[in-house]
Amino acid sequence: MRLLVFSLVLGTLQVLTSAQAQELPDYMDETSSFILQINGLGEAEGEVRIAMFDSEEKYTKEPVYAVVLPADSTTINWQINALPFGKYAIAVYHDKNTNGKLDTNMLGIPKERYGFSNNARGRFGPASWDDSAFEVVHTEFVHEIMIK
Repeated sequence: MRLLVFSLVLGTLQVLTSAQAQELPDYMDETSSFILQINGLGEAEGEVRIAMFDSEEKYTKEPVYAVVLPADSTTINWQINALPFGKYAIAVYHDKNTNGKLDTNMLGIPKERYGFSNNARGRFGPASWDDSAFEVVHTEFVHEIMIK
């Protein structure tokens, strides 16, 4: 059962590896200066992979943003200057060895730190959309994820 749980988490986070960034719809006229603050890296090495989703249907499959940042500090900030107001969820992991995947042990348990928006954790797989989704409704918005 543990192998199934961690395989689901791994599958969700590996979307970050192959995802391509997509454009947001032009019809949204209210935007936010959005900052994602990622804490808990432990060590400033490797890279951080971020996937941002804008709907439950696309959650863990088709990110609206897929970003790879150098992990040059134990706290990483990522900013979007004009993020349309709406509901979003984020998955992130620390690719410490920069091999482009979330490393796991023989049982499929992640060996690299990962997290979801709202610091949500799934019991038997990735955090659910309901637990990880948050609403961007202010012109300046900061969201924090503590990876573990």
